[in-house]
Amino acid sequence: MIRWVAYWLIVVSLAAAVLLSGGAHPQQWQWSALGLSMGATLALLGSGERDRSSQKDWGVVFLGLLAAWMVIQWLPLPGWALQRLSPDHWSAVVAARAATGLNLGRWATLSLAPGATLERLLNVIPALAAFLTARQMAWWWRDRMWILVAPVVAIAWPESVLGMAQFYFTRIAHGQSDPATGTYVYHNHFAGLLEMAFPLAVLWAVWTFKQGATPHKPEKLGPALKAAALLGIAACMLGGIVTSLSRMGFVSLIAATVLTGVAVIVAQSYRRHERQRQQRQRWVLATAVALPLLILLLVLPPNELIARFGQITTDPEMTIQARADIWGNTMREVAASPWTGVGLGAYEHGLYQFKTIAPTSTVDFAHNDYLQILAELGIPGAVLAGAVAAWILLRCSSVVLLMARSANWEFAVGLFAGLVILGLHSLADFNLYSPANALVLAWLGGVAVSPGLREC
Repeated sequence: MIRWVAYWLIVVSLAAAVLLSGGAHPQQWQWSALGLSMGATLALLGSGERDRSSQKDWGVVFLGLLAAWMVIQWLPLPGWALQRLSPDHWSAVVAARAATGLNLGRWATLSLAPGATLERLLNVIPALAAFLTARQMAWWWRDRMWILVAPVVAIAWPESVLGMAQFYFTRIAHGQSDPATGTYVYHNHFAGLLEMAFPLAVLWAVWTFKQGATPHKPEKLGPALKAAALLGIAACMLGGIVTSLSRMGFVSLIAATVLTGVAVIVAQSYRRHERQRQQRQRWVLATAVALPLLILLLVLPPNELIARFGQITTDPEMTIQARADIWGNTMREVAASPWTGVGLGAYEHGLYQFKTIAPTSTVDFAHNDYLQILAELGIPGAVLAGAVAAWILLRCSSVVLLMARSANWEFAVGLFAGLVILGLHSLADFNLYSPANALVLAWLGGVAVSPGLREC
């Protein structure tokens, strides 16, 4: 009972985070964070020793160190420590205090904006809780992995339907459509959610069909109908991604589809003791599935998306040149505080002295999650974040490549594809700074590293 209460608390909190503007408004987000934290506490504290996996992961250590580094940036430090860690920052603090008549010896934080760091920590902590809880739940339900996938698919499906309705109703009313956003504020974040859910729905359909077509029992109509329904849901998500008019989301989807297809073919080639005829059948099947999907991705884009690619250097919203200028300014920000960073959530404050673009506008995101993480957390934090990301991808890809006979192999492929898509999209956007998408990513990452994914 405790497990199911914890599970539904987290599911409802995830859904609320997505439906309430993707967690963009702190007053709404705090309720999702509270519900998720309560569910995670119930799940982790309510687990007996025999319910926990005996496998120890080095990645958990890196995750703990990363969280600790974020907190250290927010904690006040004595002047001598701050002077050693960040001399330029300490000099600025002393100059500001001297000009305003404040006590020069007061402790100060590594973060340039401790209030913003605390606000961002309140986003990160629930995501960490979701990660650890999903890792534990995937061990509980390792023979029913669809239970962990279902919430993401169930949340993304109505979002995709809403987004397509927005797009086509706007086209009917005005003759040209604006990007679909669903319940999100920003269309790229809407696309980011669907990008993570789309491959899960497709591979869940494959898993469902296989369950009803085993050699030991006759084929039944039920699994085929369920698989068809899941493919219909996946088609809605694909339509939502396209109508979001997210250029990087669309490119990431194509690239990740190709990469995942290659990984699947490589994984199948590792399976020995198979007849050559069966190998040819797999290649034909892989081509039959991948080729229509790629053709559909190339044919499906509406005129508005094609126009956005045509305006790739003149789009007033955020041109390629504007992004390049922001990235250049961000690199100067990184060079000023390479080892300590400017503090989690303090990117905008650290950019002020290096900003050469949009002088009258706020630039609070780098439009590249990796650069922003480097600027905010410095080299130590970025290395730890990279180690955690590598751990997640290695654990998931090892199941995809080396355990093709695993009962959860299809889910591993879906997780791998979803993580890769969002990782590619983050090269030119800030999906990791969307609270709702960060939660979903953490949830899927926890499932991807769980021993339950590979021990069934």
